[in-house]
Amino acid sequence: MFTMIPYRSSMMNRPVNPFADDFFRPFFSRTDDGMFRVDVRDQGDSYMLEAELPGVSRDDIHVDVENDVLSIDVERNESKDEKNESGYVIRERRSGRMSRAFNVEGIRKDDIQAAYQDGVLRLTLPKEQPQPKETKRSITIC
Repeated sequence: MFTMIPYRSSMMNRPVNPFADDFFRPFFSRTDDGMFRVDVRDQGDSYMLEAELPGVSRDDIHVDVENDVLSIDVERNESKDEKNESGYVIRERRSGRMSRAFNVEGIRKDDIQAAYQDGVLRLTLPKEQPQPKETKRSITIC
């Protein structure tokens, strides 16, 4: 059965004291632990998964399916160098990684389609047709 339950990161890497968790978080950091927002809609014969990834290049997005787990990984590395007439030099570097994983049991993995436009990754996840359960069967006697 397909449930689209996201896999959660391990709680073992988090501080035990919730105060410490908030205290050591940078002031302007994101509060969602590097996860991006995802919406899932049931469209009858398929699910539509939409992931918000504004400002991310298509080349920085990797979508994989392995052992009934769909993984969306985003890795960004940016570098900006500026120098003005006064001699000031600015060199900024930023890198980060975000990922989400979903149980795709009950999905036809070979037919998953992906599109990326305007900062939104859209995955069409076609459902497997349920096989009717056999209720009565005749057995030939040899």
